[in-house]
Amino acid sequence: MIVRVRGSSVCSGTPISGARLVITAAHCILDEDGDVTAVTVARDGVEYVPRAALVNRRYHDAPSAQLDAAVLVMERAIPGLVATLGDTAPTQGLVTIAGFQPIDTDGTLLRGTSYRDRPTPKGATGGVVEIESLPAGCVERASSIEITADQLKVGCGLVPGGSGGGLFAADRGRLVLHGIISTVGRDLSFNGLTRPAAVRELLNHPGDYTYAVAEERVSFAQPQITRE
Repeated sequence: MIVRVRGSSVCSGTPISGARLVITAAHCILDEDGDVTAVTVARDGVEYVPRAALVNRRYHDAPSAQLDAAVLVMERAIPGLVATLGDTAPTQGLVTIAGFQPIDTDGTLLRGTSYRDRPTPKGATGGVVEIESLPAGCVERASSIEITADQLKVGCGLVPGGSGGGLFAADRGRLVLHGIISTVGRDLSFNGLTRPAAVRELLNHPGDYTYAVAEERVSFAQPQITRE
């Protein structure tokens, strides 16, 4: 259901049904100056380049989950599973939070005990270490979602790579996106998510938020999920 997004860091994203759009987090595509960096989207080994991005650049100066949304406008729809953009958070049933996560050499998740931990794979010695990543996540009860003034909180705690991933629920045969992974708790006990309203603000006022995507490819490090 998710795709890999490579911009200012390595993140996740969600293609939206019926459109050439991929939803991700603002901090995944804004550089240190608050400009939209070069971005690629990958699924099943195939890379796609967006033609434009919708993002509220005020996020750069005042980071918060309320503004941490971005819409990548693709040249064409990305084949494969897609989601429908939701509205309010679900209150019944199960939800899934999903994003790309670093994988250890034995296939287990590569995690520390806090958001500052950056463990290396088993057997790694010196130099640059390549870390594989795969989609991962948690299934929680919708009733456990904590709704705060600026974000949704879900007890999962996905680490770097998960940013821009989504909170999903099934609804009458559709996969619905109800949130975008923005932050992680210091002890990895939860993720904070941006509400779909932030995406709808971008889509409803494209003239205020549309920017060209930089053409020059950038190097990137293992990503950081944002502060909490």
